[in-house]
Amino acid sequence: MKKILVSLIGCLMAICAHAAQIVNVDYVHKLIAQKWDISVPIRADNPMQVANMKYLLTAIDVANEILNGEPTTNYGNGEFATTQVADTTATNQAVETLIKKEIEYEFSITIDLYPKTNSDIIGPEFLTEFNFNISASGEFTVDWGDGTVETIVKNNTTETNYSHNYVKADVYTIGLSGQATAYSAYPSAATIEFYSSSVDDFYHKDANAEKIVSIDGSLGAIFGTLADGTQPRFAQTFYNAFNMTGSIPENLFAGISGAPVMYMFAYTFYGCSGLTSIPDGLFAGISGAPASSMFSSTFAYCSKLTSIPENLFGNISGTAQVYMFDSTFSDCTSLTGPSARINGKYLYEIWPNAASGYDYGPYHGCTGLSDYSSMPAAWRSYND
Repeated sequence: MKKILVSLIGCLMAICAHAAQIVNVDYVHKLIAQKWDISVPIRADNPMQVANMKYLLTAIDVANEILNGEPTTNYGNGEFATTQVADTTATNQAVETLIKKEIEYEFSITIDLYPKTNSDIIGPEFLTEFNFNISASGEFTVDWGDGTVETIVKNNTTETNYSHNYVKADVYTIGLSGQATAYSAYPSAATIEFYSSSVDDFYHKDANAEKIVSIDGSLGAIFGTLADGTQPRFAQTFYNAFNMTGSIPENLFAGISGAPVMYMFAYTFYGCSGLTSIPDGLFAGISGAPASSMFSSTFAYCSKLTSIPENLFGNISGTAQVYMFDSTFSDCTSLTGPSARINGKYLYEIWPNAASGYDYGPYHGCTGLSDYSSMPAAWRSYND
């Protein structure tokens, strides 16, 4: 915002004087009302008196308070709140850019664009780009974290890439909100995927994912189960985001309920080797009959995970489906305690033959689990 204020002040200098006129108090208030449909009380003896920068910026503060229900800016007491007169150029730009209705974002993702990859492979120009795919219809808002806010009105479920280039490499928090209205019918189409690139290249995809350092909030609040039961899919959503650390948000999939679908959480956190814990109830809303590949490689190669919560996989029950737990925790080498259970029963007790034919069992390499040696060989690896 400081850069914007500097430009506003700059427009009051002689270089802009020929194109702008001095404004009065009435002009300021009418412009705010026209642009934002709110009435800011006039705090002047005469609305025809000249408005200075302090008056303009104070009116901006009041407008932001009206729009957001609480004070959100304090421009009127800042270094640019001077007695210098305001002109039409500065006033128009201030009302356009400094008044903002804050959006409560349901989900946010923090990225670090400082080079951490082999620039010989991906090219240094890629380091200041971040993008993702959406395969859902609906209206969404993306705050790219550098002052750029983008509204997406998507009328189809075709996979579409959304990309943003930053002026410099830095740490940014991207906010996302909105409501999906339909999802792609293709089983392999991820509803939202950060393992993506505007360039269709494997190495670029990996480079994009590794910029993620943390996530917060709920994807399910945006991409939830629809009224007719249609489910989103989070296959590969955070694939190879190995710089993402800490815990997964406990409400990440809140808003998702009912029977799973094919590939629903396949490879979702694959390779996220910085994650240390899984929250209780991450998939708590899931219930009903299993689906093929629903949890295939979901946490594979998350080598710092230390335990598996009780009832992690909700309340699914019914006939086993192919690859439903294929490599789910493969090479999660730091896991201790019991393996996954539903209502007190181990998965392999409920579905003893579900892992037959897997290249890697659900717990391949998880030798620290307390029941590792007692589970069926296929649940460790087909050739153990």
